[in-house]
Amino acid sequence: MKVLQVVHDFLPASTAGVEVFVHDLSRALLDRGDQVTVAHTVRGSGLPQYALGRGELDGLTTWQLVQNYPYRPMGEVAHDPQAERRLDELLDREQPDLVHVHHLWGWSAGLPSRALAAGIPTVMHLHDHWLACPAGGQRMRPDGTVCEEIDLATCDACYAGFRSREGPLERLGLRAARWLPGGAPPDLLHTTFAALPEPARRALKRLNERPRREGDERPGGAARREEIVRRGVADVARFLAPSRDMAAWMGRWGLRSDRIEVVPNGTSLPRGSVPCPGVERPERPLALLFLGTPVPHKGLHVLVDAVERLGGAARLTIHGGDPSPSYRRRLGGEHVELAGPLPHDEVAGALDAADVLCLPSLWPENAPLVLLEARARRRPALGSAIGGIPESAEGRVLPPGQVDAWAGAIADLADDRGRLARLAGAVRRPRTMAEVTDDVRSVYESARGIA
Repeated sequence: MKVLQVVHDFLPASTAGVEVFVHDLSRALLDRGDQVTVAHTVRGSGLPQYALGRGELDGLTTWQLVQNYPYRPMGEVAHDPQAERRLDELLDREQPDLVHVHHLWGWSAGLPSRALAAGIPTVMHLHDHWLACPAGGQRMRPDGTVCEEIDLATCDACYAGFRSREGPLERLGLRAARWLPGGAPPDLLHTTFAALPEPARRALKRLNERPRREGDERPGGAARREEIVRRGVADVARFLAPSRDMAAWMGRWGLRSDRIEVVPNGTSLPRGSVPCPGVERPERPLALLFLGTPVPHKGLHVLVDAVERLGGAARLTIHGGDPSPSYRRRLGGEHVELAGPLPHDEVAGALDAADVLCLPSLWPENAPLVLLEARARRRPALGSAIGGIPESAEGRVLPPGQVDAWAGAIADLADDRGRLARLAGAVRRPRTMAEVTDDVRSVYESARGIA
């Protein structure tokens, strides 16, 4: 079978859960004898908008669509005719039997319709709530509260705050890149910024923190976007949901429940059996680990406050990208280390060096891959009781945002290492990618049968 995988970002530039899952699934399909191509977007400072480049990664053919302006008005993000034309080119070149959409951010909601017009069925993975929530699929209002149900009347103002993530210097830089001389490296602006001293980079980031402005989004934009998205996904043959929570919520939003298949995620991370270091050496502080993007909706500040409250009973290592300057100030602490990004091939080692993985999310995450990676290495997790997290976490689930509850749970494990050992011993192995691939291929065959 020839499969075209479509995703927003991809390895090696981006190593978040969705990107890792797409890579591992694609590799597993390739190992089964399928032909797999991955199409994803990139931000290229010296590359023209909508340029399409070909590459290769781990035996996979990749196509990169340059998308320098992802934070546009909602209607433009949902319906991008130029991106759809690029997809038409890819379909013509690759002639796939099926398109598997993992994310439409940076692409266009019209992709399933374009594929169907070419006689190719589409399967869509519901990795987050982007179809319903314009603000990154997080279902969170600017005040930090969760949208239990999407209220389109508030989405316009909410999205204006979401767009503030792209500041004025960033937008100016992207436009200025069009004037780079032909012989300049495409990533010249990015590499120049990376070469600046740390104080200079932080100062520029502070200047780039764009305040929300009234009028950033026209009234009624959310309603128009929703109409575009619903029309686009009407042509999807099958939806895959990694959690029961996601399947139920998107069913309430309006997706046909008979076309949603729950396919729990798996991981290709090697299985480990190294004992928790805090069990072997109970005199040491409890070693906590956070792996992910250090942004407010991940609730990392809640975890930091809980750790600092315990006065040295635990130490927290944070692996992820560079937080914004304003958020970095909330993450400082005597017992906290901001350790920076972690290459994916070092995740197993980081988990083995930790006692507990922590995921204090404030938003209803779907099926975080990091929880499965922790299970593969026999590490218990403390996770928020929200979204699909309780379906994947092995350890304890705690109320999101409640510092007292998190501090209490951490203190329990720091004071009683026997309890830590019992939690670790009860961790169940996650599903393998081979098992996931069997289920996904079954959905592919079903989708081809109804196309």
